[in-house]
Amino acid sequence: MTGASGSPFEEIAAASPETLGMLMLKSDLHAARLDQRAQHTAVIDALADGAAAAMDLRRRFPGKTPREIARELAVPVTATDDDPLVASIWRFAEYRPRPPKILLYTRGLAPLEQALASAPAPRLLGDATVEDVFVAHELYHHIEATRAETPIARRHQATLFRIGKWQWRTGIATLAEIAAGSFAQGLLDLPCHPKVLDFVAGEGIRSNPPALRS
Repeated sequence: MTGASGSPFEEIAAASPETLGMLMLKSDLHAARLDQRAQHTAVIDALADGAAAAMDLRRRFPGKTPREIARELAVPVTATDDDPLVASIWRFAEYRPRPPKILLYTRGLAPLEQALASAPAPRLLGDATVEDVFVAHELYHHIEATRAETPIARRHQATLFRIGKWQWRTGIATLAEIAAGSFAQGLLDLPCHPKVLDFVAGEGIRSNPPALRS
């Protein structure tokens, strides 16, 4: 990406949730074992699951913000100044199930907020804030962890090994992230799938990495 106003940004900001979901799935090593049709089906299912969960919460908690919904569900939301970088993973927020809570990484969110200062934020966020988006994203993980349905990551599985009639299969973890983004988009009426924010954040992370990783 050359910048928040450059052509690559415009292209990714205009991408459909389905296109972004497929892009996310390409980075999942297990998903690569599925054929193109199976990948597409899995992405559509994940997007629909997130949207349906968002619609359910909007009915249950009309007019409430993600933080207010989290409070209603007894899920504390706290901020931490811990290093957001773990190996090659940059963390914005995290859901922890035992006990349930949502952590917001202030140093992880900082470069995204800085980058949005020079990007068309309303086009990406609508009336929502950055924290709204990530609290909503993590709320999906809480809902998925506490409901009776099979988690979306296990509904579509890839075969790792096959010996005769025996096979070892595994779920597709990225599907939960695709669904969580769809959930946040539906809950907050976001103009686009929040995956776009990863590309915006990358610009801020590259522009000032030492202070954020100290």
